[in-house]
Amino acid sequence: MNKMREDDIINKTERFVKHILEGYDSSHDWWHIERVRGIAKIINQQEMIADPFILEITALLHDSADSKFSKGDSENDFTIIREFMDKSGLTKYKERIVEVIRNVSFSNKNPTGNITDPLLLIIQDADRLDAIGAIGIARAFNYGGFRNNAIYIPGDNTGIISPTTIGHFHDKLLKLKDMMNTSTGRRIAEERHLFLEKFLEQFYKECEFDTGESY
Repeated sequence: MNKMREDDIINKTERFVKHILEGYDSSHDWWHIERVRGIAKIINQQEMIADPFILEITALLHDSADSKFSKGDSENDFTIIREFMDKSGLTKYKERIVEVIRNVSFSNKNPTGNITDPLLLIIQDADRLDAIGAIGIARAFNYGGFRNNAIYIPGDNTGIISPTTIGHFHDKLLKLKDMMNTSTGRRIAEERHLFLEKFLEQFYKECEFDTGESY
């Protein structure tokens, strides 16, 4: 496939994804997709384990069947994605890309298919990196507000009493550093993880301010 044809397919994919994302919240918007695409490219430039064109297409499509927004019918989303890829000249890649989309999410505890596919390893790292650090914190509170979750319930760090944004840090975000697949992903995650820890340290300090325990 020549470069002009690849660029045309990428442009079509961008338009398709922007349409899909119209019902998503702003922590899963087009700019999240752009960041994941950019991080995936950086990782692949270091690791050199995936075809750059297919990686870019997969990064663009990685959230197009997000169960949080599919209204219980993510299989219909996959049908739409497959139809788009058939029309866009991506038929020979579609099942591989769909498999990555199915497996990329942190919430998928039972991945299927080729879980060592370089596409999955990179996209998963890129997606998880966008969930930590300063951007990850901003996204967490944005999504928590979208779901009308409490910010924090004192004494409930894990969200057992009720879903909270701070509980999400403990349930997911603080675990991501140790779940990176690539050496590049692990290196980037170190700094972002430290920022999460520093933020929580300050958050808890401020929460305890009116008790006099910290001052």
